[in-house]
Amino acid sequence: MTDPLERVRRPEYTGENRCWPCTITNSLLLTVLVGAAAWRGRRLLAAGIGLLGAGAIALRGYVVPYTPRFAPRLVAALPIDAFDHGDPVTETGSLSGAGEAAGHDEGEPAPTGEEVLTELLEADAVVAEGEEIRLSSDFQDDWRREMRTLREGDLQTLAQVADEQTPPRIEPRTREGWGRPVLVLESDDAPPVTLRRGIAVAELAAARALESRVDSGAIRRAAGRPLRSLLETCPLCDGELTVSQSTCCGDVTPIGKTPTEKLVCPDCNERFFIFEDER
Repeated sequence: MTDPLERVRRPEYTGENRCWPCTITNSLLLTVLVGAAAWRGRRLLAAGIGLLGAGAIALRGYVVPYTPRFAPRLVAALPIDAFDHGDPVTETGSLSGAGEAAGHDEGEPAPTGEEVLTELLEADAVVAEGEEIRLSSDFQDDWRREMRTLREGDLQTLAQVADEQTPPRIEPRTREGWGRPVLVLESDDAPPVTLRRGIAVAELAAARALESRVDSGAIRRAAGRPLRSLLETCPLCDGELTVSQSTCCGDVTPIGKTPTEKLVCPDCNERFFIFEDER
């Protein structure tokens, strides 16, 4: 039997994908409406508005149409930090950030981009075709296999894998970041590095897939971020990734600026890479 609420649900804005700017904005508006109705003595109306509004926010993530288009900018003006939605679009954390903080523990400096690319080419993980770089078919298969394995585990499992792939002074921890599970890599003398689950799955799987090809742990960690730019399918659902300039919920593009190109999964509402503007 078909769920009558299925037409109403918007999974891309609820659950682990809940858009907190949308939820905050609509909750504030709903509170104002309920308060106004109650102040006028319309308690039954206030209860009805509150019940329907809360249900819509729970099922859809928002009540007011087109909220995902304006909520991030509105919340950006508030004195709160809703999963860093108030900042211009920035790249998420990466294993390479933790590696740079603790690279000297392994007796080697943080590798340069040229060194990472050279190692990946020599390991036949990527292939150069003119000015383009693509994944080799063998490494792509290995990487996808590792991603499918890791995504089946919980966040604690990812933390255990991160502990194996990072230097000893790095302490992986798990927590919820505004309703989304995140992996935090901490050390005593450097700022913590936060990875969303999708990024953690992609980069840890890449590091594991490179173990038989690349000896340097620093190179394996540093390779995760550039390799993400070559993803074709989502590490979490196998859906096709798309390059988009649209301002997704949670992105704030300064007035007069062109939105940055992003590699996203429309099904998971997850961003996996932000392409640098070369203009």
